[in-house]
Parts: sequence; structure tokens; C-alpha cells
Amino acid sequence: MRVLFLIILSIWFTSNAQKIQFEKLETKPTKFENFWGTDISGNNYFSTGNNLYKVTKSDTLNYANNKYGKISGVETFNMLQTIVFYKENNAFVLLDAQFNEINTTLFTDINCEVLKPASQNELWFYDNFSQKFGLYNLNSNKFRLLNNPMTLKIKHCYSDYNKLYIIKDDFTYFSIDKFGNLEYKSVIGEFNQISFSDQECVYTSNNEVFYVDISQLLIVPLNIHENLIKKVFFKDGILSIFTDSQLITYQIKK
Repeated sequence: MRVLFLIILSIWFTSNAQKIQFEKLETKPTKFENFWGTDISGNNYFSTGNNLYKVTKSDTLNYANNKYGKISGVETFNMLQTIVFYKENNAFVLLDAQFNEINTTLFTDINCEVLKPASQNELWFYDNFSQKFGLYNLNSNKFRLLNNPMTLKIKHCYSDYNKLYIIKDDFTYFSIDKFGNLEYKSVIGEFNQISFSDQECVYTSNNEVFYVDISQLLIVPLNIHENLIKKVFFKDGILSIFTDSQLITYQIKK
């Protein structure tokens, strides 16, 4: 394992002068407990208890798994292979576009804290037993561990297939690649909810919304005011904000 100490020493710059243009696209009432995101076709994914819902423009699909309990995470990027993670029971399910089961797996040799998509039919995970990150192969049902043990509490993580990105509970930020190389990045400011899209992200803090250009270390407050924000999802310039009763969609224009 090779550790890359690429700690960014530049100071994050918060700009009140620079304005990010945005447009509110729509507001929809919702009746779900959780919102997990949107796929490339614009379908929205919600859950209540152990029931997962895929809401399209013309229909609502439902998947329920009483065996594994409450849903802990849903990965929506690949609509042909939706990942449903059940942390409490150390299991996951893969669903196709019609919400039919492709794969159901109950882990026995590892205890997953997080589970995220990787490339080449693999999944990223952090194993609480070994305290290591690893990759699980969907074809062989085998896994490999990548790094030396790391004791950490994960605040947020996401993947871009080639790397897994982790924000710890102290808001330090690093990534790991498929060879186990760690790259330490900057310290992220405190947030309640956050969502990444390539070199951009949107986060909330005390119900305020901020846009971040990661490459320029630039933080810009957005003049968006929604009550009781529970989740944000940001992808390709489209920002979805989930509240107790609504899903509000914005287009961010730089």
C-alpha cells in the first residue's frame, strides 16, 4: 500500500460576491421516509421502512424484502443494477430496471459499514472486522482487502468507480483506489447533508445550502431556502432537495 500525502494547504474561500445562477424546476409532494437519489433517466428512488419505490413519470415500482429489514442505502446511478444495502443484517440486493432481483447476498466473512459501486462488477466496502477497505466481486463472490487497518467513523462516502471517497466524522477527507493507495485531500467544512458530482458538490449546514467548486476550493452560498431539509442529491447540475413533505428540483447554472 502506498500513501500519498497530498494534503491541500490552500484555504477554502467562501465567496459572497460570486453568484451561482439556479432555476427551480418543480416541486412535488411526497409521502416517503427517505429519498435516495435520481438515476440518469430522471426516476426518483424513495423508501419507507423496508419498502423501496422507484417513481417514474408514468408509474411507481415497489420492492420489499422482509428478510433483511430496513434499508440503509440505495445506489441509483446504474438504473440497470440498483444496489440496496441492509447494514443491520450485513446484506445487499441487486435489482434490474423493473425491480426484479438479480442478486441477493448475505455477508458472513466481512461486516460492511458501507457498500458502494465500483467498476468491473465489483463493490467497494469498509469491513468493521478487519477495519480495512476492500472490493467484493459479484461474479466470483470473493473479496480482497486493500489497506492496513484504519480505525475510523465514516460521516459520508461516495464512489466514482475507480476510487472510493471517504469523509470521516472529524470532516477530514481522503480517497482510496483499487491498489490500496490513499490520497489525503482537504478538510471539509461541517455539514448536515452533502452530495458530490465530479468536481462539484452541494451541502447543507443549519438548513442553508452551499455550492462547492472543489477544483478551485471555492464555496458559494446559494439563495435557496427550504424548510426542514432531510437530504440533498446533486448530479450533472440537477439538485434535488428532499424535505418532510416535498421533493424540490433545481438546475444549477454556473
